Amino acid sequence: MLYIQKNGEKFSLGTDAAHAALSFGPAKIEIDDQEIVLDAVYEADMIRSSGLGLRVTDRLTDLGNGLIQINRTIENTANVPLTFKDIFEVQTAFAPTRYLIPCVNYNGNEGCKEHVPQGLLRDGKPWIFAYDRTGIPSCTLSENKEFGAAIFASDCDPNSLRTACSMIPLKDGRLSHRIYHPVIEAPYTYSGKNVLTKRYDEALTLLPGETFAARMYAFACAPMYENYACANLLDCAASLFDLEKSPCLTPEKVWELGVAYAKQLLYDYKGHTMIITHFAPRLFRSQHGAAISPEEMTRRMSDPYYTEIGRFDERFEMGWADQGLLNARMLAVDAWQKKDSAMLETAIDIFDAWAQKQQDNGLLYSQFQQYYESETYDFATPDVCNFGWGAAEMVRMYNFLKSIGIDKPQFLRFAVKLCDFFSKHFSEEYGFGKAWNLSGECVAKNGSIGGFMLTGMLETYRATQNKTYLEIAKRASDFYYARDLDRFICSAGALDCQSIDKETAYPFITSSLMLYEETKDKLYLTRAKKAAYYFFSWAFHYDALYDADSEFTLYNYHTTGGTAISTEHHAIDAWGAAAVTEFFLLAKYTGDARWAKRARAMWFNAVQGITSEPGQQTHGQIRPLGAQNEGFFQCRWTKYRPTCEERGHFNDCLCAWSGAYRMMALDNQNRILGTPGYALLKNTK
Repeated sequence: MLYIQKNGEKFSLGTDAAHAALSFGPAKIEIDDQEIVLDAVYEADMIRSSGLGLRVTDRLTDLGNGLIQINRTIENTANVPLTFKDIFEVQTAFAPTRYLIPCVNYNGNEGCKEHVPQGLLRDGKPWIFAYDRTGIPSCTLSENKEFGAAIFASDCDPNSLRTACSMIPLKDGRLSHRIYHPVIEAPYTYSGKNVLTKRYDEALTLLPGETFAARMYAFACAPMYENYACANLLDCAASLFDLEKSPCLTPEKVWELGVAYAKQLLYDYKGHTMIITHFAPRLFRSQHGAAISPEEMTRRMSDPYYTEIGRFDERFEMGWADQGLLNARMLAVDAWQKKDSAMLETAIDIFDAWAQKQQDNGLLYSQFQQYYESETYDFATPDVCNFGWGAAEMVRMYNFLKSIGIDKPQFLRFAVKLCDFFSKHFSEEYGFGKAWNLSGECVAKNGSIGGFMLTGMLETYRATQNKTYLEIAKRASDFYYARDLDRFICSAGALDCQSIDKETAYPFITSSLMLYEETKDKLYLTRAKKAAYYFFSWAFHYDALYDADSEFTLYNYHTTGGTAISTEHHAIDAWGAAAVTEFFLLAKYTGDARWAKRARAMWFNAVQGITSEPGQQTHGQIRPLGAQNEGFFQCRWTKYRPTCEERGHFNDCLCAWSGAYRMMALDNQNRILGTPGYALLKNTK
């Protein structure tokens, strides 16, 4: 039975889920920074609180499976207007060992930079985050081995949605979970990359006799796996929130636009054809690196020299952000379908250029321009993220060309040499590491990023049947799950930041599914589910609210299905498109249709904001056909505006990776899922 504790007395809600996980108390309000507890009276399914001219009524409804709906009504019974902040509070009836604010705080954000929010308090005061930073609105979750407890806001109306959340440690080891009405950000606003600015406050004002109503939820469970109460919560959220949207583009159009943009990314560099990193303004690099003051940014944003969009950054990467090989393979697939022999040859030449740079020990620079330029981006390379993508894409291109009668054994040799190196250098201390120098010395060991090598290792195993690669993949899977995924955490996937993030989980989904397919061991299916639950803990389950003049409103952008970037970068991206295939495979292998629903949500989000017609403009600039900005800035956080107050805006970095991931997902519909056409990407309403 699930019990609600009220003033020390247990009140049964008759739900078979967990025991004594939550404790409801009387309502609290805040006036002039002073918290006031209202007097409370408890009834069977109701808590009435009153004082200071306010009457608060909470109606509790048991929805089953550990979920409780709370409908709160606040009435001004005074004869004068009252201005205040509402606080809904639930305390755990157990001492949690872990906690989570989805997209924002993963058990304290250990290892992040100084001004990235860490822990639950800053300067002795609780961190309070607005709802639009969290994938489930104003959600907080805590757990131990036996219990999980969470509260979150409803998206049923603006009063319910426009909230904030916090968790406060109690002296006896328990936690207080809070939802605030309306929006607050305190004690600071995390306003940009490692930047804190002044707090943000709103308040409720009720006239005499006026009422305010809002809906919230409390949830209790026995964690599905240790440290994975969020998996229970995500399954619950899948039934509460409407993830199905109407796609703004057909899959056929998305493919056409992806090819169009990839062709515009083709770039002649030192006699080689490459895929360049992006179209972007000259201002981008100083913005992206947070190396410019707001005043200087304002000045440059009025100067056409700095805002003109072009191919100004000569950077060319195998994988990660540029996806040079994946874009080239998609161009090859399209060229074969259209009998375009010249484009097919161009795509093959890109692979050849990379293969020719590989050393005998298997290693090479991750960025092609490093062979010619000493100045480059300031993160550690050569890196394992690129090596993993590189090995996998070389095998996939080899297989594709072989299927159409073209033999390129050097592409398979490229993958074999990389896998031989990492088979010999796998470490039980740091796995595959993060970055290596060309002589074969590991120069950066931190983070989960080595997991990208797992997919490359398994694609190479499938092509060669060399069981060494399969056994190394098993050992690496054991290592990374024991150290990272089993603790519901991944880090260091984004090479340009030091952060807990989402994208590093992706290779653990792909590799676990591949290991399951090769071994039929259900351990790996469980691991794939764990990695996918972690990945989707970063996904938005609702549409945040924006003013009529915001860019999100202007361009009809919805947040549902978008994936937050990292605890350092509080923005949304289209990265979920990469995992669409794997989520459909999970639906197939588990029989759980929620994975397919999540896949479609990520897809419907990822096809927004693409330049779909020639001559379309954003920010007064004509964008290349098929282009999409790399970030969607849904909350009070930005690197690309002088102020963080401009919620719901686009940036002007038109990345190479997003189109590549969408084309990969479409190509996989037939190649991996065996589904004719694009049936799985249709709206099911």
